[in-house]
Amino acid sequence: MSTIKAGYLISYDYEYVKISLSGIYDFVDEIFFAVDRDRKTWSGEDFLINETFWEWINEVDKSNKIKIYEDYFYIPELTPMQCDTRERNMLAKQMGFCDWYLQIDSDEYFLDFETFVRKLKGFHPMVPTTISCRVATIFKKVQSGYLLIDESSETLCFATNHPVYDLAKHNSGNDYVYWNDLVLHQSWAREPEEIYWKLHNWSHRNDFNIQSYYNLWNAVDEFNFFGIKDFHPLGPGAWPKLKMIKANNIDELLKSQEVRLLNHSEKNQFRRKPLTSRLWREIKSSF
Repeated sequence: MSTIKAGYLISYDYEYVKISLSGIYDFVDEIFFAVDRDRKTWSGEDFLINETFWEWINEVDKSNKIKIYEDYFYIPELTPMQCDTRERNMLAKQMGFCDWYLQIDSDEYFLDFETFVRKLKGFHPMVPTTISCRVATIFKKVQSGYLLIDESSETLCFATNHPVYDLAKHNSGNDYVYWNDLVLHQSWAREPEEIYWKLHNWSHRNDFNIQSYYNLWNAVDEFNFFGIKDFHPLGPGAWPKLKMIKANNIDELLKSQEVRLLNHSEKNQFRRKPLTSRLWREIKSSF
């Protein structure tokens, strides 16, 4: 029987983990929350965690699976991306031995995590392996629903049997396997002030003009979204266009028929992908 553990990096957007955790809790053996002891982001900004969050953990952790791991994850001499990678390696060591190590960000929501875990338990590679999955980015909440990236080629890494990270969740020495399981990523569908703050604390904050891109994001709405084409901030190809799905909140979005249809194809298939062919797209989607 395979042992599966999941880790989350808890920071300023900790509230989103409540949605993500509800979809995985019953299917993993242990869950680790990594939290900076000084409550600092990778850019050195301070953040606060409301006491009600810790109360919520005690309420939902019925099987005593959640472990809190506090350490110093901000190092002034390192870049935000280096701090990101360092924290993920420290978290992996804290998780101890298991067959599969999962790292899921707070705003990443599996559509069918039970199926994903069942496939993991039946997959026994003999070499260091990383599993990446298809991602649909939620770009913005508008009056009538949510704008999602349509026809996206994005993937992100989620599971590995050899957690030695060298760039965020990437293990460049591992064999990469792509599974078509869909994960919704609520990276941009937030309040304007949160997007502005997040852009200034993102690992890629120095890689493009964040003020210019914020202005673009802020201007997109349900009346003009169809005119936005090929608009990923770090380069062409990853985000062809937007589509709108009607929903009042994230729970409704996750249960919507349109989103469920996105998750039906190739569900039980996997294929190997060379790292070089997907690395750029995966880096670009890690917001």
